[in-house]
Amino acid sequence: DRPPRCFGGLGPGRERGGAAGAPAGMSRVLWIRSEAFDHGVFNTSVRWTVPKVQDFILSMRGAVSEQSISEDTWVEVATSRCKPTLTEAEAAAYWHVFMVLQQSICGQTDPHVLDVRVIGLLLMCQVFSPHRVRPDGFAKDMWPGLERATAGAAVTSPRHSPRGNSPRVGVSAQSSIARGRDSSQAMLGFVRQHLLHFLQVTCPARFTDATKIAGEDFDLLGLFLCAGSSTSQPLRRLSEAIPELLEQPLPMLDIKRAVDKILVWNEEIYTSTDAAAGGQANGAVGALKVVNISALSRTTWFQRPANGDIDVLSITGCTECTIYVTGQTRFCFVAGCSDCTIIVAAVSGLCTLHNCEKISIHAAAHCFKMENSIDSSAYLYCHIPPILTGDTRGIKLAPFNVLYSELGEALERAQMQLERAFVDVWAHPVCSTLGAPDETLGGRSGNMDEPNQGNSTYHFVHPDVFQPVVVPEMNVDPADVRASQVPLCLPEVYDDGLKKREGEMREFQKVFAEISDEATRKKALQAIQGHFREWLQATGKSRQLADLAKMAQQGQTHP
Repeated sequence: DRPPRCFGGLGPGRERGGAAGAPAGMSRVLWIRSEAFDHGVFNTSVRWTVPKVQDFILSMRGAVSEQSISEDTWVEVATSRCKPTLTEAEAAAYWHVFMVLQQSICGQTDPHVLDVRVIGLLLMCQVFSPHRVRPDGFAKDMWPGLERATAGAAVTSPRHSPRGNSPRVGVSAQSSIARGRDSSQAMLGFVRQHLLHFLQVTCPARFTDATKIAGEDFDLLGLFLCAGSSTSQPLRRLSEAIPELLEQPLPMLDIKRAVDKILVWNEEIYTSTDAAAGGQANGAVGALKVVNISALSRTTWFQRPANGDIDVLSITGCTECTIYVTGQTRFCFVAGCSDCTIIVAAVSGLCTLHNCEKISIHAAAHCFKMENSIDSSAYLYCHIPPILTGDTRGIKLAPFNVLYSELGEALERAQMQLERAFVDVWAHPVCSTLGAPDETLGGRSGNMDEPNQGNSTYHFVHPDVFQPVVVPEMNVDPADVRASQVPLCLPEVYDDGLKKREGEMREFQKVFAEISDEATRKKALQAIQGHFREWLQATGKSRQLADLAKMAQQGQTHP
């Protein structure tokens, strides 16, 4: 089968924005697609090593004769005939993430099959372990660390660890894929060290270092590598970085030597958190638009322009912030944040929440993944069941609840719409949290908004307390906003609950309007305002309201 071709960092439908080809003699570079690691690497019960990945691929190739396989075949083979075996939830999680990565990066059109080499390459990426970026002296403070590989049944789950009933370790002390300079250098070192292993995945079962790789097979590595005539001029094909590959196959060792010379970190796209700390770093590489928001604290952030498209969005290390992303984005990566509210209007690819605490995220995303996060809420519309992995606990799930006059346009640019066919996909997550092989069936307490009932991974927001989130808009007539808003796509029980609360509010307004005595009306109004001020203070909304007022005075809010 012809392998999928991954275009120069631009994603499907944008390949024409890159260079048509670099003239002979022009310098070329390769860089790592950080989104493949940010979104594609996650914790499961298998601690992947190179030998484990090689054994898995070998047993998979022995079990299937086709180069491309369906999801049903993958799950059956991965859970019963591969070594090491995966749980059904883990197999489903890998399939969904790998499929979306291939679609978002390579533009693969068939949503029902994956090339086994693509699976092998992305499994090899799992060998990269972000916590190894930290100094060795810190590793002993991490859990699960090396002891997980040797403790056997003694350390089986986050729920059975001392942390299970203790305060959460702060997010700053957790392993993270957030792109500091140490992390980027570690990722470069990992790819250089294991490049031959990646190349071997593209080969037949029998190979040697002298085995030759064709250009179209090398292009498969475009899942996690990108080529350019410079870091700001992506090329359409990965093999264009090594012109000899366009003419004839080359031995693997020759390819490795060539890659070692030109592999760099692309700081223009993947700005380190050190450089973006305390604010926002924007960039554009060819047709690729990137936004990095890092280390914000106690502030409100609006996307500007409000309807701009973003290819790679990173939100890292923010605390006590409200962040509005009102345009379309292809990849959204949120890492190391705490006590934040994040609204993401439309994600056409992957939205990942990693190492976060006390986050409320509201997102319409093709695929949503949450890893190593606790005490957080996710209000979702998604085409694929949400994926919960790693040490994830105390999660509240609910349907997408954002009201915004331009939401329809953002969804359209993401090639999405709120369809009834997906109205309850958010309520059936794939749970492959650490040490719980049956999480998909047993990870939920079965209760709504009752976190104390058992020690479950997730539960649902109760319909009686479910309410929408409204994106603030300036100089817009409320009637026009209501007329242009996309109706919420809610399961019946949530729709009924919301209508009930709306009815109660109309009844209250009617009663208030019938108060004829001016003194009584004034007293009631003072009581309402007093309770409202108390609520603003208790919820921390006072600061956000002040931020919005300041933005309005400066003409910064949208549209």
